[in-house]
Amino acid sequence: MSLSILAVDDEPSTLKMLRLLLKLKRPEWTFHTAEDGPRALDLVANQPVDCVLLDISMPGMDGLEVCERMRALPNMAAVPIVIFTALDTPDRREKAAAAGATAFWIKTFQATEFVPEIEKLVAQAK
Repeated sequence: MSLSILAVDDEPSTLKMLRLLLKLKRPEWTFHTAEDGPRALDLVANQPVDCVLLDISMPGMDGLEVCERMRALPNMAAVPIVIFTALDTPDRREKAAAAGATAFWIKTFQATEFVPEIEKLVAQAK
């Protein structure tokens, strides 16, 4: 299964790590990046994606607002949006769910579980 993944994070090192991990495990996947919310919104408005990995803490437009705006786009209604953050609190989880996030992952994820989880979320969305 070939997927198109968008990762949104203001930290270039996080985007680089995600790209390396995904390309290592699934070289057939297409990987897009955006370093802020406006770029992410422009990309999904013009390019279909199968899954979004979205950081919460970004300058300007935070990930929760980006998630809400993505959910308002007709082509993004069923696309899995994973909030991908270093800070795990019950409040953040509630806000992520209210914004329309499909899942909430901590950045200290297990690499062996990461790719299968994306595949599972995408399969459930179809």
